[in-house]
Amino acid sequence: MQTKHISKFEDMNPDIAVNVLYFEHDTKDFSIEYKSPHLTREHQINLLLLDEPNTSKRHYVRITSLSKLVAHKTKSKVPNHVCISCLHPFTSKAALDNHTPYCSRFDPQQIRYPDESDSTLQFHSRDKQHKVRFLLVSDFETFMPPTQDARECNTKIVNSHQVSGFCVYRVTEYAQYQTPPFVYSGPDPMTKFYEHIMSESQVISQILSKQVDMLPLTKQEKESFRSATHCDCCEEAFTASNPKVRHHDHISGQYLFAACNNCNLQLKPKKFFQEER
Repeated sequence: MQTKHISKFEDMNPDIAVNVLYFEHDTKDFSIEYKSPHLTREHQINLLLLDEPNTSKRHYVRITSLSKLVAHKTKSKVPNHVCISCLHPFTSKAALDNHTPYCSRFDPQQIRYPDESDSTLQFHSRDKQHKVRFLLVSDFETFMPPTQDARECNTKIVNSHQVSGFCVYRVTEYAQYQTPPFVYSGPDPMTKFYEHIMSESQVISQILSKQVDMLPLTKQEKESFRSATHCDCCEEAFTASNPKVRHHDHISGQYLFAACNNCNLQLKPKKFFQEER
């Protein structure tokens, strides 16, 4: 009998529910071939579908203990209660009963974690390891006018904050580009705030676009670069295809550290959006 015909068998036998698991040779694990929608029937029959070697034949065998079948999924030495929807073992029946109503809403699913050799999760944004060169810190002042809430709903407005002013401070380690805080209090403060932010964006973009050449290295900096064998950013060894280069501050021209060519390209200042006039 093919698994697609099991539902017909269940219709003919209203007190029996059949679940079928399949052993996958590639992963050496079990998957759910068929899950019965009748979880409350008196007789729950669990079968394991096996392939006959060198033929196209398949056979069903009775699973007498789901706990023993999936024992490799847990370190517990006592029998477990297994969810037929995800094959996750639980140490108590109460835990399984709490889990089943939620898990049974969906099609059978299993969690599989990649092996160390197959892991693909990597960090590539090396530029995110370094602090930004410019930062705008903002603070707003608001007041709360009297509120009259006449809405016919359960949600009640307690307070309504209205902006009356703001302060924006440009933070940077470059002394020549530091400016005093910009403070505004008056009509239409949000429009004034956005105008100031866009103005700051244009100024910062112009600063970053200068691309100052690297200053001559000191004797100590030359020795540090010469002796470097690994990238100071990604910590990978230099290679012929990814050679060692000098990474410097494009605003001050100061030499920073020895980097591989790939990281050096990532660390170049990004272009900011500039509003068209």
